[in-house]
Amino acid sequence: MTAALVAIVVGAVGLTACGSGDEGSTDGKTTIVWNMWSGDTESTKKLRDQMAVAQEVVGADITIELQTAPWADFFTKLNGNMAAGKLACVTAMNGQRLADYTQAFQPLTDDDLKKAGLARADYNPGALSVMESGGKLYGLPYDTATMFLFYNADLFTKAGVALPTNTWTIADFENAAKTITAKTGVKGFAVSIDEFQWLTLPMARSGLQPVNDSGKLDLTNPAFVDAATWYGDLVTGAKVSDVVPSASETGWEVTQYQNGKAAMIIDGTWQAAKYTAEDLPFKAGAVRIPAGGSGPYGVVLGSGYGIAKNCEQKDAALKVLGALAGAKSEDLLAKQGNYPARLENQAGYFAALPAENRDLLTAAFKAGFEGVNAQRVTAEWTKVASSMPNELVSVYTGQSSMRDALGNLQSKFGE
Repeated sequence: MTAALVAIVVGAVGLTACGSGDEGSTDGKTTIVWNMWSGDTESTKKLRDQMAVAQEVVGADITIELQTAPWADFFTKLNGNMAAGKLACVTAMNGQRLADYTQAFQPLTDDDLKKAGLARADYNPGALSVMESGGKLYGLPYDTATMFLFYNADLFTKAGVALPTNTWTIADFENAAKTITAKTGVKGFAVSIDEFQWLTLPMARSGLQPVNDSGKLDLTNPAFVDAATWYGDLVTGAKVSDVVPSASETGWEVTQYQNGKAAMIIDGTWQAAKYTAEDLPFKAGAVRIPAGGSGPYGVVLGSGYGIAKNCEQKDAALKVLGALAGAKSEDLLAKQGNYPARLENQAGYFAALPAENRDLLTAAFKAGFEGVNAQRVTAEWTKVASSMPNELVSVYTGQSSMRDALGNLQSKFGE
């Protein structure tokens, strides 16, 4: 059966009217609504293409209906629909925010995975952790990610500094940032106010996450405070980064990097092809996050799809979930530029990379995912992350210390 022969209904906007009351059987067919974020035409087209593949897998007895909303609106609408008991049977969830929404999803058992046509062994080590909370699995990841160091190779050459490698240390990073700043007049690094874009280096330096092994917010752990203070000093002390202008300047460091105003930034592996592309005004590269004193330290990130607790068509929803997270959809996802969570589909991602950067990025991915840790968040993590920018800007502008900024967050959202 081809996609052209299947009825595919695409909702242009919104997450409304998508609960179990609107999903059911008519004329022997079951409609399952799939909610996903999408803020532009290109992203929506990619989702439609994924849906067409999934539709072929589930067959004609189930119709998949896609509904989307921009990232900025997705969770606001999700909250309203969750309160009304009208979540879509298959709903997307970002791993960093799962802890806030576990009550919205049905935990998945090994039997559920079997019905979906998948198994835990299909996944990259650590990949499932992004959809786990409290020892339960609440969904299946469609991608897996970690953080990379991206660099402007032309600025390194101009400063006479050897290019970053996958064996770099924090000391190597700091020395390069200082030398480039001094010799080129361009900042060696651009700090961030965005969640893991800024947390990554303090985590690597300290070997700690801002949430401890017990699941408690631990921003005031002395070792983490020391590492985060070092990060803030990249602006105020070492002066290898400019000041982020305001708390509304999300993605500020990306603009600095792409405009040649900063030699290095930290961002996710999902940006690997874009940030090393040939159409940039400079030659670029990517490597594993520099290692701290205890060795390399990184976390697994990603997003996935779960089955809503209010879904009355669970078996059909599991088939759709399995199709969206299965081999054929993951193969397409890899070709679209996302690093699949399923092991067998990851080779397709590298094959789809531009030949000029394929070897470099393949080596970075191999190094970057070695020994990564499950990312930990608290039930209040979304609030913690959204409050970070204001605190960080106050540090970068010299109005507050990093110790005080982290203390403020800990007192507001810790236990």
